[in-house]
Amino acid sequence: MTWAVWRPSTAYALLVGTGRHVHPSSLPPIPQAVTGARALGAALSGDRGVFDARRTTVVPEPADTRQVLDPLRRMVQEPDVDLLLFFYCGHGLLGRGDRLCLALTPSDKQDGGGDPSPSLPFTEVARLMRESTARHKVAILDCCFSGHALGPDGHGIHLLTACGHTQKALFPPEGTLTGFTGQLLRTLDEGVPDGPRHLTLSALYDRLAVVLPTTPAPQTGILPTGYPTPHQQTVDGSGHIALAVNPAHGTHRTPAGLRDRGDFAQRLKKLTEPSIDTPVPDPARLRQLVHVLADLAQDTTETLGPLDDFSITVRRNHAVMTGAAGSPEQAAALLSTLVDALRAKSAGHRALPGTERALARWTRERSRSEPAGVPSRPEETSA
Repeated sequence: MTWAVWRPSTAYALLVGTGRHVHPSSLPPIPQAVTGARALGAALSGDRGVFDARRTTVVPEPADTRQVLDPLRRMVQEPDVDLLLFFYCGHGLLGRGDRLCLALTPSDKQDGGGDPSPSLPFTEVARLMRESTARHKVAILDCCFSGHALGPDGHGIHLLTACGHTQKALFPPEGTLTGFTGQLLRTLDEGVPDGPRHLTLSALYDRLAVVLPTTPAPQTGILPTGYPTPHQQTVDGSGHIALAVNPAHGTHRTPAGLRDRGDFAQRLKKLTEPSIDTPVPDPARLRQLVHVLADLAQDTTETLGPLDDFSITVRRNHAVMTGAAGSPEQAAALLSTLVDALRAKSAGHRALPGTERALARWTRERSRSEPAGVPSRPEETSA
């Protein structure tokens, strides 16, 4: 089934930020949490957002569960609601049974397997949200261990989490926003050049899932790393819910749009490179990268010209990654076309040696992949 973008007509949002901690809490402060909750509330209820400012509530530094659950309960009781959204930014703690608890200003960790006291178990938020007659319920969680909300605890709710079950959501100590909320706000502000007219939950997730792990994060180990990869749980096509207008829609063939798409492709390529955690590239990521580069190669060729420096780089990357994704014959054909065009322009073109080396490699790979006694097919003559 193909889902169309759905823009809610009546939407309520509750955004919570807990950054300051008082006795008995021993948790470190996260001043970025309240800043992020307020900024996201403003973005979602601004000129581009689908929320009305009168139906958007920000709760900073809640001292007890009532300060969160009371306004949420009022929203739950509203009739004829299309969308109910809950956002939390702050410390995520694990309580009894490893359930996710959202820290309040006096929350402190407890020993012996009990819930942090006081704190707000996410299960209580989810249970209350499920009482709403809203067509869709959405929870966005920017906290450590937020992946624990996925599954039964978040049944019936679209979830977008900053990290997985065992990961910590990172934030730059010197920054004004956390890593996850900062990139989410940046995407809402800058848009996605080749994205839909509206930024849907899934469009935002697709962007964040590439940008966050390829953005340098505060160093927590020996090797530098990116921010955790976010996670998403959809419910009945909820990924197609629009949260805001895409300010970059229609700019995919402009110079700025092409540069943005090129940067995204480079980030995506980085995720396909072997690492200690993923020694074998993810086939789905490779296919995504080839698709992104194919569209970009076509647009750069038509907009900038086939032998513009940027177009050459994109075309060569497209060919090489096509080979890496398992199509050496097509890779060799694409590179052969590019080599012929470069030679025709100038025998000393600076891009020629590298492109010729790539062609030689994938020509060898093509030969190895062909069954013995089977002649090669004629090479393609167009990119």
